[in-house]
Amino acid sequence: MLRSSRARLTAAACAVLVLLGACSSSSKSSSGSPASTTTVSSADSAPYAKPGPYAVGFTTMHLADGRRVVVWYPATPGATAGHRQQSIDLAVFLNASLQAKIPASDRIAYLADAYEDAPPASQPGKYPILIFSHGFAGFPEQSVTLTTHIASWGFVVAAPDHVERSLDGLLGTAAQGVKKSTDVAVLQATLDRVVAASNESGVLHGMVDPGRVVAAGHSAGAGAAYAFASADPRVKAWISYSVGFEGEPGPKPKAPTKAGMVMYGTTDGIIPPAQSIKVYNGMNTPKYLVSVAKAGHLVFSDICLIARSKGGVVGIARAIKLPIPPMLLRLGSDGCTSDHPRPETAFPAINQLSVGFFRWALHIDPEPVGLDTESVAGLGGNVKVTHQG
Repeated sequence: MLRSSRARLTAAACAVLVLLGACSSSSKSSSGSPASTTTVSSADSAPYAKPGPYAVGFTTMHLADGRRVVVWYPATPGATAGHRQQSIDLAVFLNASLQAKIPASDRIAYLADAYEDAPPASQPGKYPILIFSHGFAGFPEQSVTLTTHIASWGFVVAAPDHVERSLDGLLGTAAQGVKKSTDVAVLQATLDRVVAASNESGVLHGMVDPGRVVAAGHSAGAGAAYAFASADPRVKAWISYSVGFEGEPGPKPKAPTKAGMVMYGTTDGIIPPAQSIKVYNGMNTPKYLVSVAKAGHLVFSDICLIARSKGGVVGIARAIKLPIPPMLLRLGSDGCTSDHPRPETAFPAINQLSVGFFRWALHIDPEPVGLDTESVAGLGGNVKVTHQG
């Protein structure tokens, strides 16, 4: 959905939209350690579809204005016992009144393969940083399968809460006392905070390489990642999952002058595929375009998987008897319904292409590994890759 359209939603409709969990759009290495430059066999055409050599830890920090940032990082394999496994319960993002309406049986925790404050990798230092931007009515953990997978391949991944458009910002309390900011400013502040944390005591001490920064985002966050890469010279490469600028107020950001990748679902009913293709056509080289056949808008997130046994986030909305206009119903379930392949079918290909692209763009891999249609053909999802430059 475009910003101009969202601006016309009533407060009640916006509340429904948020509860649905829809994430629509509005909106060379310096001293890499052996641990951060893991080599792979050239005999494996898609090595990054599999989990990486690290376990994954996660921690939570806050920016100066109070907004939450979730960070996933490479952790020591076999050392996660005794550390709480990350779980997601959408209800905790809502205000107390709405939480009270959700039956306890509908509050199903969605587990991620990450462990709170797990011991960092035994050779800390100089891991690349990925700054991830969530979608409209999303939350930092919305694409946790993707963010944890990238972390398992030796990246520190940080996702801030854009309280101006996040689930807990719109229907919870996260925005209270937080001054409004732009997406780019929030992403820059997140990068600054992670770099600072690497110089402080704590699990991130000595973990990051500020000279190797990449950005990614989904939907509204896809546009934010594009703008961040355009505005900040520290960003070396970027990926936008489901991106479009049609109908956006103000001028479109200039195309980033660095390697970029756009991914989209061919049956995305929220951001038409033509918009993502248009963004790709206007990009500077080197550039990649990735299509996921028959996939909807939410294929790049875990939204469809959360509380699936209870009808997903749409089912939870129904359980608390919120009216669901047809347009918002589509927005909250685009790609989750039976007329689409299950989103997780495409996850291995998305993971392979995301990790492979960032490793190549940061010169961890001297040549592209698995960044073509043939390499991902057997992974599921019917994915096609186009490349220029």
